[in-house]
Amino acid sequence: MGRPIEVLERIAASDDAVFAFDANDLIVLWNKACERLLGRAAYQVLGRRCYDVICGRDVYGNQYCSAHCPVVTQARSHPDQELHPFLLDVPTPGGRTRRVSVTPFAIPGGRPELATIVHIVREPDTAASPLEKKLSEVSHALDDVPPRRSRPGRLDELSAREKEVLRKLAEGLSTPAIAAALSISPVTVRNHVARILGKLGVHTKLAAVALAYQQGLAGPGLPTLPAPRITAESRPPARRRDRARSS
Repeated sequence: MGRPIEVLERIAASDDAVFAFDANDLIVLWNKACERLLGRAAYQVLGRRCYDVICGRDVYGNQYCSAHCPVVTQARSHPDQELHPFLLDVPTPGGRTRRVSVTPFAIPGGRPELATIVHIVREPDTAASPLEKKLSEVSHALDDVPPRRSRPGRLDELSAREKEVLRKLAEGLSTPAIAAALSISPVTVRNHVARILGKLGVHTKLAAVALAYQQGLAGPGLPTLPAPRITAESRPPARRRDRARSS
C-alpha cells in the first residue's frame, strides 16, 4: 500500500467502516462507511479526540474509551505486542447503542508514540475483511520503512484565501458550498484546491484536511458535537451484565 499517509488515503475510500486518529488522539480519518455505521458525519468528528466521539463501553457496561485507552497505551508503549479485535458498545444519535467489533492497527510514525491508530469497525460475528488482512501485512511492513527526509507540507506556505478554502474543506463543505460561502466560482475553488495539494505535497483532499487538523488550522470553532444520550434503553440490562460476569 505504500507509506503511512498513502495507507490512510487508500483506506479512506474503502467499503469498510474505518476511522483513524493521530498522536494527539485527534480523529484525522472518518470515512463514508463509518458515517453510515455509527451515524456521525465526518465534519462533526474530524479534529476531535477519539474518546470524546466514540464514548465506547465494554460488554459489561464499563467505560472503555478514555484518555488512557488500553489499546492506544499498548500500541504506543509496547509496539512489539500484537493488537487484537474487541467488542465495543457505542452510543449513536437518538439515544441508542450499537455493538460493534473493532480491529485496531498502528501505522508507524517514526517513533511508537507518534503512531497513527486505525480502527476498522464492523458488525459482530462477521468475517474479517480483505482490508483487515491487508492492513495486518502493511502495518508490519511499515515498521521497516525509513521516514522520508523531506519535511511535510507547511500551512504557512498557503495564501490567506487557500487557508480559507482548506478550513471549508475541513468543515465538510462541497465545492459548490465553498464557492457560495466565499463568493467565488466553483472553478476557482478547484484551482485553489489544486494549489493547496501542490504546496502541501499531498495527493488528496483528505490528506490536506488531516494536515490542517494536525497543524492547528482546523478544529477550534467548529460546532460542538452533541453528547450521545445514555438512556435506560441504550444501556445493557443489569441482569445481562451480571450473567456475563459470572460466565
